[in-house]
Amino acid sequence: SLVTATVCSPKNDAALAFDGGVGGLGKVKPNTGIKFRDSDASPRLVTAFSGGEMVTNELVAPDGTIALVTFEAPWPLLQSPGQIEARDLQNPESAFVQVAELSKEDIPKYSNKAEFLPKSFYVDTVFGSNGKFGAYGAPYDVSIKKVTAGDAGTATTIVAATFTTLTPGLRESPRKVYISSSIVGNGVFMMVTGTTQNRFKSQEDVLRGVAESFRAIEAPKSGLSSTRS
Repeated sequence: SLVTATVCSPKNDAALAFDGGVGGLGKVKPNTGIKFRDSDASPRLVTAFSGGEMVTNELVAPDGTIALVTFEAPWPLLQSPGQIEARDLQNPESAFVQVAELSKEDIPKYSNKAEFLPKSFYVDTVFGSNGKFGAYGAPYDVSIKKVTAGDAGTATTIVAATFTTLTPGLRESPRKVYISSSIVGNGVFMMVTGTTQNRFKSQEDVLRGVAESFRAIEAPKSGLSSTRS
C-alpha cells in the first residue's frame, strides 16, 4: 500500500506571507531556485512538436554542476525572468521548474536518487511559503504519495500531491499536481505540473504526459547553446 504524508497548517498562517500592498495584502515573489548557466535572463531553447513544445534549459545546481533540463510543454512558455513556466492561458493547468539544494549530509543519504527523498522535502520546498504556491500563504492540507514513474527516465521519481492554496482574493483553491524529481550534483531538479482538483481527472492524461517527459541530467562538458529557435 502507498504511504502518504499529510501536513495541515492553520489557515491564518497566510497572514504571515503578506508583504504590504493594497489593504495590506501583498504578494510574495516565489523563490524557485532557478539559475541559468549564462544568466538569469537566459533564453529557452524551444523545439515545436505536434503536441506542443519541448523546453530545454541548462541550469546550475547550487554546487555549480550544470544540469540539462527538458520537458514537454503543451501550453505556451511564459517569458518570466528567472522562471521556467508553461501555462494554459485559458485554464488553470500549468507546469514549472524548481530547484532545491541538498545538504552535504543528505547527498550520501539519498545516494543521488530522488526516489529516496522524504515527503517532508517536498513540503518544505514546493509547498513552502517561499514556493510558487505560497504567494498568499503556505499551502495546507498537503498530502503526498509516490506513483509509478511510467515512461519517465530511470533517474526520475514522480509523486502526486493534493493541497489547498489561497487565491489573490484569499479564497481556498484545492489543487492536485505531479512532481517529477531528479538529483544532479547537490541540486534536486523538480518539474511541477497540475491544476485544480475539480479539473484534474479530465486533464490527468495530459498532466501525466508532462510529468513523465521531464528529464534532468548532468550536461555534457561541451555545453548547449541557450538560444531560442
